[in-house]
Amino acid sequence: MKVEWLYEARNEYRDILQFYRAQVGVKYARAFADKVLHAAGQLSRFPESGVLRSETLMGRYGFRALFLDHYVLIYKVQGDTVHIYHFKDARKNYIYQIFGLEE
Repeated sequence: MKVEWLYEARNEYRDILQFYRAQVGVKYARAFADKVLHAAGQLSRFPESGVLRSETLMGRYGFRALFLDHYVLIYKVQGDTVHIYHFKDARKNYIYQIFGLEE
């Protein structure tokens, strides 16, 4: 199975890494990036490893959440591809962020 980062997710990942690099430095940002990319890569072998909450709106549409430290990958398995839709800070109400709503 292949893993594909969609446009929005790539931009969110880049923005978080830039923020992380500014806050803690290049070395730790690189280690964090490696951790995220490793976890995303693992989805190719274990696509159902993320949480699927079927009682939620996103869950009803097959979206899963994979939590990494304080962050979450929002993804969906479609055919032989894992599509990563978002990479957000899980400490905030990321569902509101995804839909562009105010809390």
